[in-house]
Amino acid sequence: MDGPSNFGTYTTGGREHPPKDKPGKGWVWIRDPGRSSSASQVDPGDEANPDWGKILNEVLADVFQRLPLSDRSQVVPLVCKSWNSVSCDPTSWWYIDMVPWIQQQIDTECKWEYDMQPYVDYLVKRFVDRSQGQLRELHTMYVSDDAIDYLAERCPMLEVLTMPSSLGVTDKSALKLARLAPRLRHLDVSDCYNISKEAISAFGDNCPSLEWLSRSMVNQNVANVPYELGSSPPGGDEEAIIMSEHYPKLKRLEMKKTKISDKGLRRLVTGCPNLQHLDFSCCYQLTLKALDDVSKNCSKLEITKPITPRMHVSPTDPQCTMLFE
Repeated sequence: MDGPSNFGTYTTGGREHPPKDKPGKGWVWIRDPGRSSSASQVDPGDEANPDWGKILNEVLADVFQRLPLSDRSQVVPLVCKSWNSVSCDPTSWWYIDMVPWIQQQIDTECKWEYDMQPYVDYLVKRFVDRSQGQLRELHTMYVSDDAIDYLAERCPMLEVLTMPSSLGVTDKSALKLARLAPRLRHLDVSDCYNISKEAISAFGDNCPSLEWLSRSMVNQNVANVPYELGSSPPGGDEEAIIMSEHYPKLKRLEMKKTKISDKGLRRLVTGCPNLQHLDFSCCYQLTLKALDDVSKNCSKLEITKPITPRMHVSPTDPQCTMLFE
């Protein structure tokens, strides 16, 4: 739809009216001090005139980014020529949320979660290409080094990346991402067991705007943790201390189901003075005394405390794991 291409006004008795020989609908009226009793035409090429076509395209691109991925990829381009053109523009692919599609595939196709990895990797690369390197925000799961390498090398303007449960992501791609995506401000690497403390440190050193970090893990306090993870599980005090030393602007931290203790909590609060929200759900090595002390000393800090189990339920009983999810 084209915007108004003509502008005009005339006044009688201090009131503005459209010229009698022009329709009033779709016009924008402005007062001309030098010609108060006649219509004045503004040159459509005037710099004060907005480019309505460009504005409408930007609005369409913003609307398209709010649609489900299947509609954006398969429906929108077929509606009309102008929609097809906008859907091919990189601004329509600044924001990508793959999580609903992934969950739908798991539910409807009965796929095991990690069977999704090759499909997710393929789509991540495709969306990176469509954005022409302008991707700002990506929400995904079950991704691997292959896709993260591709993303890091082509999307330097990336600001938000959530990739929980990505066992295929290692320090190899994580370190590259930290180095090549310095604008990151929100990162979720929950349940990414092959990302080590070195990568966590690198994100803090190379991404000065990082304010939101999610580093939650499965409940390592119970006996059903996979044996290969039992020797050196990530998270806990060691990473908390790294965050206190390398994340000075951190405002929000989620470390659910980790082995962080009072020591790590106190270091975090001391080293990250801008913290506003901490989520320690199911972190049973934290004591209520330490949590209360921190809450009293940091009035602006909101802490999600561990859920206290019922007296007859032991958090070390693998049969009761579901109660602590």
